[in-house]
Amino acid sequence: MGLGAVISRLANMPCLSIAAARRLRGNASSIYRSVPLFTDDDRTHYCTTLNNHFSSPLFMKKREYHSTSRNEILPFIAVGLLGATAVYTYRTFEQIDKDWDEYYDDLEKYKSATGIDPEKGSNAADDTKSNQTSSQDLSSHFTGGTLAIDLGTSTLKLSHRQSSHNNNKKVNPTVSVDREGYRSTPALVWVGESNDEDTIVGRLAQARSFDKKGGCIIQPRLAMEKNDNNELASKATRDIIYNAAGNALDQILGGAGRGGGNSNEPLFVLDSTMVAKGSYNVRPIFLYPNHHDENQYLACYRDAINKMTSPAGIASFVAEPIAAVTGAEHYNLMPPKDANASSVLVIDVGGLSTSISLVSGDKEVLHSLSFPFGGDTFIDALVSHLIRNFDGFQHEAADRGLSRDGHSPLFSKPTLSDASALQRLYEASTHAIHELSNKTRCDINIPYLTMDLETRQPKHLEFGVARAVVESEVESYIRNSLVPHLESGDIALSPSFPPPTTLSALFSSAIMSALEKTSLTPFGLRAILLVGGGARIPLVRKSLKTATAVLAGDAYANNTDGKRLVMLEGELSEEINVIGAALWGSEGN
Repeated sequence: MGLGAVISRLANMPCLSIAAARRLRGNASSIYRSVPLFTDDDRTHYCTTLNNHFSSPLFMKKREYHSTSRNEILPFIAVGLLGATAVYTYRTFEQIDKDWDEYYDDLEKYKSATGIDPEKGSNAADDTKSNQTSSQDLSSHFTGGTLAIDLGTSTLKLSHRQSSHNNNKKVNPTVSVDREGYRSTPALVWVGESNDEDTIVGRLAQARSFDKKGGCIIQPRLAMEKNDNNELASKATRDIIYNAAGNALDQILGGAGRGGGNSNEPLFVLDSTMVAKGSYNVRPIFLYPNHHDENQYLACYRDAINKMTSPAGIASFVAEPIAAVTGAEHYNLMPPKDANASSVLVIDVGGLSTSISLVSGDKEVLHSLSFPFGGDTFIDALVSHLIRNFDGFQHEAADRGLSRDGHSPLFSKPTLSDASALQRLYEASTHAIHELSNKTRCDINIPYLTMDLETRQPKHLEFGVARAVVESEVESYIRNSLVPHLESGDIALSPSFPPPTTLSALFSSAIMSALEKTSLTPFGLRAILLVGGGARIPLVRKSLKTATAVLAGDAYANNTDGKRLVMLEGELSEEINVIGAALWGSEGN
């Protein structure tokens, strides 16, 4: 119903007379009695007023949603938004400037305390003549102490030293054990054909050395030295170090060890407040060998290690002979220092190679050389001997040129068509060489080694081996394969000696070559130090003693005129390098 119809009805409604209205009013309640009467004249006036008001042009005009038009309000809204944006932008840039100043203040404090600039990184070429990455004492910044890592050609060894800054008490390093309870881990990494397969390290990878299950075996140190595939070598290096070091730190410091987890995350952190699951506030010290291409090796090693530390560059590197001398001095195994004889000749017989290095009294490597001879040479020689003399493999030995009078070519390991049998031969030979270090004879028993193709019956290997037989095999390898290789290569033997035919003659020629390079004599040395896992083998110790007697006389070799020939005993012989590195890293280097 429209407004005009309402007004019309009000105008045409019938009216009560004054008398009737008064009668109705008299019967109403007291409230309604107080209401004034509405007469006809009043009604006519009221309706006329309503009609005139609602019919006026002002009232009938259509009203907008807002009292102000859109064209007038939009400029004010735009100005308001621009003002708010300007205020918040100014505040944002002001906070950025404040954070930037704080960052550079913290960076300057960090560089002054550690001597490391994280923005520049590290360059191996700048440290060619230096055996340490920083002259500052970083040890005070690591509450978890120091962890030395010795990645050798055959095994990986770790040594941890607790931080002594809180109690000022001298703490001796301890060699870490792996999950199986061994004091070293095989330095092997198995990589599958596809990226979906997990990487296997340590003893599990060693079990696939010959039966590779479609993958490949990588020796990280050899891969970095050859520089064939830097990316693969770096990944293999990180995988085995993450696995071994993570488990060791988990046992020592507690917390969730990384195990075989993601090796792209940092394992060692400098800031103790950033320690999280799988990260440790521990200073890492890495050993590296001294040889002619050490710059290339260090560049690859640093590239792999920088991805394991936060910030990059906190890891330190120390040469193996310097670590050996540091460890020997810690245990008081060295003769007193002499102003006229301060240099130490370090002979490190490892798994695959032997290095001879001259270390000055200031802990600087003066000269170093190496040749392919080590503890694994004895294992290879025994495996070749077993293959040639076991009935089940004689036909394969003839096919591969392993005659009874000859020897396998240089760098070539014995092979068999049966990879599983070869794996068992190497495992048994390794245990036999360790046993022959303390005995003159041992027995090797390998049941069900192979199958007789004619009778279809299993063949068992039951073999007795004398120490003299293995030593004869090794001497044959030196005479027929190793010495011709050294004479034709870059590693020069001393021209003062005839071509070596025995291990003792090889030591004499190699030591004299190192002395001639530095214009020293055996009597100008503080000591000759024999270290390494292969140094526990009796033939190596006897040959070095004979070589020293040839160069400097029996009194020098027998230590009757002073403790000049230092040959470590037992496990310390192969662990002195990693122990010395832990000492070197926690003493302000």
